[in-house]
Amino acid sequence: MGVALTVVVIGLNREPTTTLASDLRRLNYRVELLTWPQPGPLWKGPRPVAVVVDFRVLTIDAVRTCQAVRADRGLREAPLFVVVPEQEAVRLDLSLGFDDLVLAPYRLTELAARMRLLQWRTEGEPSVEVLRAGGLTLNQVTYQVAIKGRPIELTLKEYQLLLFLMRNPSRVFTREELLYRVWDDDYFGGTRTVDVHIRRLRAKTEDAGDLIETVRGVGYRFSPPT
Repeated sequence: MGVALTVVVIGLNREPTTTLASDLRRLNYRVELLTWPQPGPLWKGPRPVAVVVDFRVLTIDAVRTCQAVRADRGLREAPLFVVVPEQEAVRLDLSLGFDDLVLAPYRLTELAARMRLLQWRTEGEPSVEVLRAGGLTLNQVTYQVAIKGRPIELTLKEYQLLLFLMRNPSRVFTREELLYRVWDDDYFGGTRTVDVHIRRLRAKTEDAGDLIETVRGVGYRFSPPT
């Protein structure tokens, strides 16, 4: 439950690809950024949960990139996801064999939903969809959180903070780390906002709020019952 899923992003090491990689990290994916073109095999690691090709920066090379992904031994079995400028959607070559897409500019919630749907369709592992700890359940597909079966309402940031902690059980995170992983990169508020959101999460999740522990002088961790 605490192991981050790997996503390979192929684009250029500049905007907007770097923001795309950052957004995926905020959604708790482990991101490997590959710049195009790549000499030799594209990927030698374990199969990623998805390969994301950024059409916005690759332009005419995007087609060759998708073809290279499908021919690469390490990536050809992975779902192929593309990010396409909205104005280019009508000219998109559907024969490239991608599994899903998102039109840019996109909302983070839309990107999260498309990635989860892609993973659900290709892996078919319902056990991954729902995280459980005691009476607390979090459904990563429907974005629903419940206490002993009773739904509770969370803001997007509260949900993202809880999701990040539940996917990394027993690990201690400083306030600065949580701010970087959950909030926008351009957020200029102090780490005090982390404390505020932790308090709100504890209040809304009632007894299950005790699972979010304060590590004095360091930060917070999620401690599921043994």
